[in-house]
Parts: sequence; C-alpha cells; structure tokens
Amino acid sequence: MDFSNEQKLIVTLLTEIHAALNIKNGIDPDFVQDKVCSGDTWALYMQYPGIFEKAPGLPANVKFVANVLDLFTRLERSYESLSAPEKAELEDQSPIHGKDVSFKGFDGNGGDRNGYSTTETFVNQMGRWSNFKGRGFNSHMPSSEIYDRMLNAYDSLNKNNTPWEFSVDEMAHILNAAIHPDNR
Repeated sequence: MDFSNEQKLIVTLLTEIHAALNIKNGIDPDFVQDKVCSGDTWALYMQYPGIFEKAPGLPANVKFVANVLDLFTRLERSYESLSAPEKAELEDQSPIHGKDVSFKGFDGNGGDRNGYSTTETFVNQMGRWSNFKGRGFNSHMPSSEIYDRMLNAYDSLNKNNTPWEFSVDEMAHILNAAIHPDNR
C-alpha cells in the first residue's frame, strides 16, 4: 500500500485527532502514523489484519528479518537448555561464537536490509518475538551476510521444527557459518 504525500498528510491529521480524542478502539494512532509516513505499510497489514481485505505478501527484507529472529530464538533457547558439559563442547566446536549465543542485531546506520528498523518494529512496536524485548538491536556492523550464511547452514540441516531444540553439533554448524569462508 503506497500513500501519496497528500494521503500521508490526511492520515497524519486523522491520527492526531484520534490521539487527541483519546479514542480506545484497538488502533494505535502513533503506530499507524509512523508506518504510513515511513513506508513500512507491511506492518499495518500484520498488526491489523481484519481491516484489510487482501494483504500483499511481505517484502523480502521483512521475511529475512523474521527468519533471523526465528533462528536466534531457537538458537538461544537451545543454548539455555544445554548442560555445562554440553556448553563446553559447543565452545570447543565453535570457539568464536559458541560462548555467547545471542542475537546481536543489525547495523543501525541504515542499509543491512533495513533489519534494524524492521526488528524494532517487530519486537518493540508490534510485540512479536518478545524474548528480544528490552535489548539493543544495533550490531554496529553490517550483519545480513552473516545471517544469510547462518540461515543457509540451518536450511542444510533439513530440520524444520522437529525436534525444536538444536543439538550441540547442529548449533556449532550454524554458528560456525557466521565466519566468512575466507577466514575459516
């Protein structure tokens, strides 16, 4: 859904009126205004699916971020369930990333498939992936290529969602993919 500048102005005025009247109907006027003005209208379809008759598919960058958040949810929960000896084994198999298995975010300076702002929208504005709530999402470096390699490593396992937790070997395989092939 694209808005002309005139339509953005109308939405801005209407959302300000909605907020000033303190209307409590399940629509967040600040969220609507932000998404219309930023062009991230995909979030409106996800947040308010009953309003729209036909939602377009998610943009590729949004799907990518959702996949990364799903992967790290699974990695972090799998890591938390490991025993101390299993954590030591993971560190041995993945010495660079096996000690701190956590989502680092995306580059907050822009680019990076718009991952930083998409993550902020998902977690802090839409309440999705609540396990990441309260964290910073600025990796201070481009991370998309790293996450691409990790997602490809995950896909190569043909694991889908069963069993949900990763084994130590599977985690090491995914975490080691973060390292650029030229540096392995």
